[in-house]
Amino acid sequence: MAKKAATKATRVITNDRLRAAREQHGWTQQELADQIGISQSFTISRWEGGVAFPRPYYIRRLCDLFRITAAELGLLIPEHDETGESVPFPISSPVAAPALIPERLLPLWNVPYRRNPFFTGREDVLLHLHNQLTATSAVALNQTQAISGLGGIGKTQIAIEYAHRYRDDYDTVFWVTAATRERLHSDFVALARLLQLPVQDLPDQQLIVDAVKQWLARHEQWLLILDNADELDLLTDFLPTGDTGYILLTTRAQATGSLAPSIPIEQLSGEEGALLLLRRAQLLAPKAPLEQVSEADRAQAEILVVAMGGLPLALDQAGAYIEETSCGLPGYLELYRTHRTHLLQRRGTGPSDHPEPVAVTWRLAFLKVEQANPAAADLLRFCAFLAPDAIPEAIITEGSTKLGPILGPVAPDALALNTALEVLRKYSLVRRNPDWAFAANRSPAVLSAAKETDACATSCSLVNCSRRSSVSWRAAAKSATSVSILSSW
Repeated sequence: MAKKAATKATRVITNDRLRAAREQHGWTQQELADQIGISQSFTISRWEGGVAFPRPYYIRRLCDLFRITAAELGLLIPEHDETGESVPFPISSPVAAPALIPERLLPLWNVPYRRNPFFTGREDVLLHLHNQLTATSAVALNQTQAISGLGGIGKTQIAIEYAHRYRDDYDTVFWVTAATRERLHSDFVALARLLQLPVQDLPDQQLIVDAVKQWLARHEQWLLILDNADELDLLTDFLPTGDTGYILLTTRAQATGSLAPSIPIEQLSGEEGALLLLRRAQLLAPKAPLEQVSEADRAQAEILVVAMGGLPLALDQAGAYIEETSCGLPGYLELYRTHRTHLLQRRGTGPSDHPEPVAVTWRLAFLKVEQANPAAADLLRFCAFLAPDAIPEAIITEGSTKLGPILGPVAPDALALNTALEVLRKYSLVRRNPDWAFAANRSPAVLSAAKETDACATSCSLVNCSRRSSVSWRAAAKSATSVSILSSW
């Protein structure tokens, strides 16, 4: 009897009252969605079909819009008295209402980060992602999307903002850190426990992974975020089959192949960067426009944005320092000119979703590059002393005799040079175009870290101390450039 009652309690019941109210006003599902601030009509369809239930915020919006009560809209969740009869409860109850929502209608959510109040810009990226990650399989070009870019560019922050902004468009939002195979296994085990799968405590982790993949294949309207998926080949054993849900990857890799279309994330513009810096420094309210600050503050903020190459992590770091020390924008700008290395190594004292400072982030990236391909590391050091945009490859190939014992033999060998550039592109450290030119990352913070890698080697033990000094690389840049110019005459 209890089993039968439970089955009856969990069956889908369509909401005819909500549909009737909408039709009485002559609105389509999309028009109703627009009225209450939801971008896609299928959310309304799921509410009317009884397969999802509005959050309290949207219940209030619907009541205000239709000027009737939640009960009249069929938006009261029934609870059962001792006889098993359904009885309504007041929707205004702030404690009882969420607890009485049937478990099948509660959205599953394990995003480990709160929404960033200082998130700025990226509206075009968020809109594109939303269009692709909510379309039906017949409409979507691909239900897996990737955002790629260098470390500190804000990929994870975009994913966090997307998850919070559009959480109501999904029945389930899962967050998995995909940096290593071990972390993938660990997070999939956590998903199995969240889903209360029978295999959750088995010692064989791959069986647990397979069970989670089967759950995803059998359910719809979920979003799976795979963060820090820099080693894309690790994902093979973890990606679900079918097209019942959506996947968002964040990765440094520019080449994502058939796995997903990739959206490159660029540095913030001067205006967006200034907004982020001023908001993080608490010199501007989180949602206030740039016009509310003085011309002097705006000009100094934009100078700092240029100095930091529009890198969000560096700007967040600067804003935290300004807030914590009350040094002001002029004081920080002066310090940055004279103590740049120290400031890039310093992270704020408060809690952060990205605890590592920008200097450490980049040193770790350089270490990985050096381990994978020493010539690629030397190529990046060499480029740090050139203007970063549109570097002719002839400088490398024709000036190879000036580039030392590691990079020198690689430079004239097209295949070996391609391999080195492939490693750098894996971490979004360079961009390459078909005209045989490439661009190193133009963030002064990043280029500074590349130049100063050798100086930091002793204290950080991240780079081989036998690498050539900054003076040597500066001289090599001048010599190789001269050789290239002469050979073109």
